[in-house]
Amino acid sequence: MARDIRQKALQRIAVLSATRPSTSFDKSDLDRLCRAASSHVNHASPYHGANGHGARPHRPEVGRIPMTIREYEVLLALCKAAPALRTAQSAQKLASHLVPYLIDAHVQAFAPSPFFRKVEPSPTEALSYHVTAALLSLGAHHPDVQQTVADNISAFLSACTHATESVSQADDDDPGALEDAIRTATITISLLGFLDAACAQAGFWRSGGRLGLITRLRDLLSPVFLVAVETAFSTIRNSHSHDRHVKEWKRWLRHYDDIGRPLGAMLLQRSFMWLLVAATSLLVATEDVLRDTHILDVVMTGDGARRPLTAKSGEADFRTVDVYATVAIDQMNHLESSADFDSLSPAKQKLAFAVKGAALVSYLNASTLNEDAADGDVLMGWLEDALGDAPSMADDELAPVVLKSMALLCRVSPTYAMNVSRLLPRFIVQSGAKSQIVTIASKCLAFVLQMLSQDAVITTLYTLGNVLGPGNERPINGIDGDSRYDGQDVSHVYAGRHSTGSAISLQISGEEDSSIVQGNVVQAICEIASACRDEKITGLAQSMLAQKIVKLSGPVDSRIIVGAAALALNGGQSEFRYLLKRYTALVHDAVIESREGVLNAVMKARNHISAEIPRDSPLYDIYMEHLLDAIISKGDAHGAQSSHAKESDVELAAREIAQLLQPLAIFMSTNNFASDDATDDDTHSMLRNAWFNIVVHGFTPSMDRGKRHMNELRIMAIHSPPLVLENRGEQDESDIELNPILRRGETSDRESLQKRHLADLIPTRSNEIKGLSYRKVIFLHAAYLVESLRADAGDCTKALSYFLEPSMRRGDVSRTMDGIMNVVMDRYLKKTISALDPTFSAQYAASQLAKIFCSCCHRIERVQQAAFGCADRLIREIPSALCQKSSLFALLELLSLMWSSCLEAETDRYEPRTAFKSTRANVTVELSDDYQFRHLTLENLHEKAKAWLTNAVNIAPADVKGLLQTYLSEFDDDGAYGHMSLGRSFAVQIGSIIPSTDQRLSSLEILGDYRINTASDFMAQYTTRQEYRYSEALPDHNLEWPGFMRLDRRASLLPSSDVDRTDAITGLSHIERRILDRKTTPIADVRDILRRAAALLCRSEHDESSIIHYLVSIPFAMFTKQSIKLGVSLWLGVINENPRTEPRILVEIAQQWEFSIQKKLGLFSPTITSPDPFFLREEFAPSDSASMAKRKQLIHNLLAPHTRLLQFLSSHYNATRLGNPDTQHIFFRLLNVTLEAVKHSSPHPMAREIRFQIVLLSLMILKTNTTIGAIAQWRLKDLTLSAGLSWFNTAPRWSFGSNLLQLRTEIRLISDVVAALNATAYIGAQPVGNIKSLVSKEKLLQLLLENEQSRLAVWVNPLLEPEKSHISFHHKSKSTPEAIIYPLIRTAWAESSSLAVHLTSRFQYPRIHKEVRWLLLNFPAKAAMAPDALAVLIDGALPEDVSFQLKYLLFWAPVNPITAVTFFLPAYGNHPYLIQYAMRALESHSVDVTFFYVPQIVQTLRYDALGYVERYILETAQFSQLFAHQIIWNMKANAYKDDDSQIPDAIKPTLDKVMGHMIEGFSEVDRGFYEREFAFFDEVTGISGKLKPLIKKSKPEKKQKIEEELRNIKVEVGVYLPSNPDGVVIGIDRKSGKPLQSHAKAPFMATFRIKKNRSRVEDVEDMADDAIKGKAAAQDDTIEVWQSAIFKVGDDCRQDVLALQMVAAFRGIFHSVGLDVFVFPYRVTATAPGCGVIDVLPNSISRDMLGREAVNGLYDYFVSKYGNEDSLRFQQARNNFVKSMAAYSVISFLLQFKDRHNGNIMIDDAGHILHIDFGFCFDIAPGGIKFERAPFKLTTEMLAVMGGPDHQSFKWFEELCVKAFLASRQYAEKLSQIVLLMMDSGLPCFKPESVKHFKERFVLEKNEREAAEFMKDLIKKSHASYSTGFYDQFQLLTNGIPY
Repeated sequence: MARDIRQKALQRIAVLSATRPSTSFDKSDLDRLCRAASSHVNHASPYHGANGHGARPHRPEVGRIPMTIREYEVLLALCKAAPALRTAQSAQKLASHLVPYLIDAHVQAFAPSPFFRKVEPSPTEALSYHVTAALLSLGAHHPDVQQTVADNISAFLSACTHATESVSQADDDDPGALEDAIRTATITISLLGFLDAACAQAGFWRSGGRLGLITRLRDLLSPVFLVAVETAFSTIRNSHSHDRHVKEWKRWLRHYDDIGRPLGAMLLQRSFMWLLVAATSLLVATEDVLRDTHILDVVMTGDGARRPLTAKSGEADFRTVDVYATVAIDQMNHLESSADFDSLSPAKQKLAFAVKGAALVSYLNASTLNEDAADGDVLMGWLEDALGDAPSMADDELAPVVLKSMALLCRVSPTYAMNVSRLLPRFIVQSGAKSQIVTIASKCLAFVLQMLSQDAVITTLYTLGNVLGPGNERPINGIDGDSRYDGQDVSHVYAGRHSTGSAISLQISGEEDSSIVQGNVVQAICEIASACRDEKITGLAQSMLAQKIVKLSGPVDSRIIVGAAALALNGGQSEFRYLLKRYTALVHDAVIESREGVLNAVMKARNHISAEIPRDSPLYDIYMEHLLDAIISKGDAHGAQSSHAKESDVELAAREIAQLLQPLAIFMSTNNFASDDATDDDTHSMLRNAWFNIVVHGFTPSMDRGKRHMNELRIMAIHSPPLVLENRGEQDESDIELNPILRRGETSDRESLQKRHLADLIPTRSNEIKGLSYRKVIFLHAAYLVESLRADAGDCTKALSYFLEPSMRRGDVSRTMDGIMNVVMDRYLKKTISALDPTFSAQYAASQLAKIFCSCCHRIERVQQAAFGCADRLIREIPSALCQKSSLFALLELLSLMWSSCLEAETDRYEPRTAFKSTRANVTVELSDDYQFRHLTLENLHEKAKAWLTNAVNIAPADVKGLLQTYLSEFDDDGAYGHMSLGRSFAVQIGSIIPSTDQRLSSLEILGDYRINTASDFMAQYTTRQEYRYSEALPDHNLEWPGFMRLDRRASLLPSSDVDRTDAITGLSHIERRILDRKTTPIADVRDILRRAAALLCRSEHDESSIIHYLVSIPFAMFTKQSIKLGVSLWLGVINENPRTEPRILVEIAQQWEFSIQKKLGLFSPTITSPDPFFLREEFAPSDSASMAKRKQLIHNLLAPHTRLLQFLSSHYNATRLGNPDTQHIFFRLLNVTLEAVKHSSPHPMAREIRFQIVLLSLMILKTNTTIGAIAQWRLKDLTLSAGLSWFNTAPRWSFGSNLLQLRTEIRLISDVVAALNATAYIGAQPVGNIKSLVSKEKLLQLLLENEQSRLAVWVNPLLEPEKSHISFHHKSKSTPEAIIYPLIRTAWAESSSLAVHLTSRFQYPRIHKEVRWLLLNFPAKAAMAPDALAVLIDGALPEDVSFQLKYLLFWAPVNPITAVTFFLPAYGNHPYLIQYAMRALESHSVDVTFFYVPQIVQTLRYDALGYVERYILETAQFSQLFAHQIIWNMKANAYKDDDSQIPDAIKPTLDKVMGHMIEGFSEVDRGFYEREFAFFDEVTGISGKLKPLIKKSKPEKKQKIEEELRNIKVEVGVYLPSNPDGVVIGIDRKSGKPLQSHAKAPFMATFRIKKNRSRVEDVEDMADDAIKGKAAAQDDTIEVWQSAIFKVGDDCRQDVLALQMVAAFRGIFHSVGLDVFVFPYRVTATAPGCGVIDVLPNSISRDMLGREAVNGLYDYFVSKYGNEDSLRFQQARNNFVKSMAAYSVISFLLQFKDRHNGNIMIDDAGHILHIDFGFCFDIAPGGIKFERAPFKLTTEMLAVMGGPDHQSFKWFEELCVKAFLASRQYAEKLSQIVLLMMDSGLPCFKPESVKHFKERFVLEKNEREAAEFMKDLIKKSHASYSTGFYDQFQLLTNGIPY
């Protein structure tokens, strides 16, 4: 034992030393081992073979010196390490050490030692083998050593040859014969080791080298030498000498005999022939595949085989092949001429067979390479002889060679195939061979049959099948074997030894077994069919075997049953189903007749299928359904049994179920049904029913039947999902009472029995069980069975899912389930506490506890209750479970996640996230959208966590606090609130607790009201941990820059040096360059290197200006939230540790801040814009909340760096304000530059906070600074006031998004700014000389701030009065706002004309408007860059007092397109300046923007006296064909006043003229496109007209007509639907035609295949981001979709066009403020008088259709589609409903949508409500009768979906309605302009005062709070109104539309 340990230790040392690349050989353990083994080796003269022949120098022979066991063990260790050597130098030195041992291996002597006897198989052979293998490995892996190894191997063979010559001629009568015999024996055994090593690594030599090696060995192993070998071993065996050496040799001879390798010439020949096989195999196949697979198997599969006689064939020239073939022939001839095999001993006979097999393989390889060199007939003769020789075919090694060689020879020469196809069946039937031999024969036969026709296969199968007839039965000795061929790997001679290199497999597969002939035939049929992989052949074989079942003997039946199972996996589905039915029938009969053999066979067959069937097989689902259905179908399927039902029937069903349990257990464990993706709902339902039936039939723990099959049931339980899935929580009602399986066997007796058994299992709930129904008892019994068995296996958490079942939430069932949960916990805890099974360790219990913690946060309260109970028990019984990382981190992360989920009520109010995940603790929770319930859950979890962890700290304070410190060490810096998290705060709190078990600290007396804790010690330990955690951390060595800095030094302990500084500067410079060059630079690596630089600065005593520069510039170069936060942390750290660096760092920060202004980064970036939505492209598409969120995140990321820097600067100023005066000057300069930049930066709602933070900082510095003079103070205050006022240079802005916390922050910030203004009121209060007073400017800013604050208060709290804590008015004047603001207008004008202009939108008083207008009239040039000023100067018409001012319009900033178009109206008198300005404004916008206003542009042609509109249309049409087509369609639609084109409109001549000019101006290509498009669309639209004669016909007749017309339409290239100009039509669904309901018109619907671009045009940010990241644009980024459209003729669509255009405009407004509401302005295009095309809303259904589908109400529809209110799908759908309801409610009120019956209201799949069909809007109603007096439709069922008037969702609805209304009011004028331009279009919805009424609905005279109250009143009126319900009744009576 000690010797074995020593040997293993030496080998381990050698390998470890070899694998260490950095260590020199001379200093390594390998060198020391070499010296330990070289006491008698002369390294001065190694054998390098300089002459190429391994010439041996004159020196003492190493082998003559006896080798000690110590040297031997060291030598073997060195040999084992050889393959692991990495350097050429080490390889050379080790080779030079090993070579002498190889040269003298044949003469090596060994010192006497008993330990040599343990060397297998003998010291000499092992030495020769390992040394040879080590040298070959070194030569193969290191080219520099290869020639040396080759030369010395040649020298070894020369030495052996020389030695054999000297001993071969010895005379037997010579007294020295025994000595010569021992010498010959030593040579022989050393040659054996050499040959086996050479065989294993024959790839060392090239083809020529192998040929030379074979030739030399053939010469060496001459007949004379082989005779001498036999003689030598005979002499030793027969010797009677008492010499110790002779006795040792005799012992080795006996040992070789015992291991089956009798020493002699045959053993030597076998090793030589193995080498020949390796040599020939390498010519046929690659070395890699030969390492693991026999050459015959390689050639049969074709994997890895070379192509013969090609460049890859290993130089298989004719001479080489001929030599190898000759050697094989000589060997076969030698075997045939030798003594009869029968006279040989079994061991020698086996060796002879091995030699013969090797010769056959070698000759087959030769024949494969060159048939001329190796004649196939010769080989076939040998193979036929061997096939007919019973002893040969009984050999496990030779028989597979013969069979496979026959098959492969047929591939080489197909002419042999027919003969072999007859020989092999005869062999299978008549030989009585072993099972594994028959398996191989069958495979070979199938291999051969594949070369023949299918008829030959069928004939062979029938030939074999006939043998199975009853008359052919004959008894043959043998045993029944498994038909599966698992393969056999015959042990190699050196089995158990360490492999020193790649080995080439030379063994043949097989297994020991035998069988009767019929069993062999069955096996052969199965193998042939399987190998053919043809469903027809497989089906034939299956039918043949199935017919023989129960006709033959029992064992054969079993073979057939099992064989058919293996066969079925490759067969067809119908045959598989038939086989499964056959098994079921067999089992049924066998159970009745008690035929155990058949039952065992079917069980074995099913088990095989269960284990082997692939998951992706088409048979998988069939088999799974078979197993489950077979269990479910057993027993009474027709309700309750009668009281006289036979128990024997139940017993019979139970026995049949028992036969299915093991296969099902194997099947479930193989595929792990417990995983989420393993089972769908149907499969789970079947599995659930199977468990119910198992329980019904008595497979329970308390019954014998259950105990017998407990193992199978346990496996099934482990791999079974719970009987209640997660989605059961979405259901309102339990399905237990409705399940028919649970009613089986329902008699009073059985009910009592089941209750008694369940009560025995749960004694604490016996009273509750008595009152349960039979069905519930069975369900609970099944739950107990599954979960108790699962708990026994180590999982107690799945039982919590049963509380999702609706019936489990209350009553007796719930209490019984509690009892089951307690039992499950009892069983789990009992096993865990016993500590007998490692599966139940505290670590594993911690993982269970982590899962329970997740359930403590479940969205369903009942699950939470059960989970808290389980957690309490587990922690109470196993406190150490909470002292593990997995459970503790999970608890802390859940606290953080729950806190984050509650915080989202403030940060993203209307889009509650439901899934929260922590990758750190690997926990995921899905939460309700009810924020109140989230708060309650958090409170409960926090309270429990405090109790749990306090107890844990009491029992294990050091460990728990250590884990808490580990938790605090790792953090996620990506959160919006940095490192803030409840889990981290809670960890610090718990870490500060004094353990109650600490008697010393607990005994401290309380001093006053303060309780001391251990926070100081906790943080001290944490700080120490952080020091060693980070000081030794190294960045990735693959990066470029770490090499510049000495990162392997501990920075905190070593003083800095000049070298350190130089290295640091170089490295920092390099990393900055990478960042500026936009190369990938991970923040983690930047953090590491900057920390090193900061550490160097902390301990430096020099002026490290360069390092300080990079420490500041690198975070600024990255300029991200993370980099600036890192920088601030490091800057503060360095300043605090080394105060003398503070001025330099501050200067660098100020300079970099200025650079960020110059580079327009962050706050000053031009991409931070909030343009008027009417300047942007409007879309007819659903609201896109994802793009809004992306935009919000982009702005946040841009602003975050400056925000963090400002926090640092503000803090640092307050910390240093009475310090160095130079620091004050730095801040003054910084503020001057920043405030000037802020004045000119683009405002965005999200930038409000940082802009006013800058103003606040400036005011604070003004207040506190004492180092600057009064003039400087005045200038800074003036600049500060200007920066503050610059925010108001644009129209009032709401917030962006739904971040209420941000809004509250801004409201509080404004209060602080106002307070700071008051505190600095004395500065600039009085004029001094030329310096003016700043009082009016300051007062103006204060008034504007208070106005902004009041507006934001409405937005943050739209339903209630503003909270006093948020708003406080600082002026005490009792004057009206109008009186206060009026005197300040001139001040505003002096500051900025835009500021004065926008006072009119903030303070809508006539005096203010008049004063601002006066300023514009008198000083128009100053306002030329303010387009909004025109609305004040020219409001709705050209005033008489405007004249010379209009000349400034030539360079006035352009207005939005719709306002520009308005200037063409007659009210503006066609003034040339105005017309030219309007043209310039339109042309300044992209055609994508103006495209939206095509209907309005066409209408202005009515007033185009000067032709400007015509010119714009014609010029735009030249470069936008889509624009031209839309204009033409709109012109056609407006040419007539009636739908039948009988009454022309007055504008028609103008339209015809412009249309004609436009078409004439088309290029040839454009005209072709125009003609194709309009011809295509006219054909489609014309179908509607052709339907009119069929208006009274049935729908099928009309549908047939539509389809007929669709078939006649040809789709031309490039055509598109007018409603989908962004995609081309590539096909039509010819069967999609559908006539629609209409009294007098013939609308129809059809579906088209449209190809469009996947990416959206406006995603410029994404494209820019991708460009930065270097992503290549996709070559083909298109998608194909089906789009349905409705085509109308005789029905004016222009009103729908206008309504949806308005809805799209509202969509743009909502998007501009990030308001998360939903509208879907689908596309409608009017294409001719009374004609149009309407896009169909996808995935939606009308409320009318829901009524026709017998849905009781909208709420019931939501429940049936999305689950109950607890389901996440319902909550998401309800949220979508709320958002869409809010938007459409506001729009419906403003546009006065009428006719809102259920046919015009749609619900899409996501739950959004959508409005369609806007035939009645503005000032008209259906029939002129205003049934619908409510502001908008808000019915009781809509309220029910939103949860009722007190629900959170309805509150959100009200808030969103108010916000949507407030956001829209700001754009009332522009929206009214869209309507105004259509007033003369003749649309019936307009009356003379329609625009006036439209504006009035915005209540612009009210302020924001009054407007909010107005909208709240509208909501109340809509809900209280009965008129909408009355109108629904009206629609039911008139149009049959249900409600």
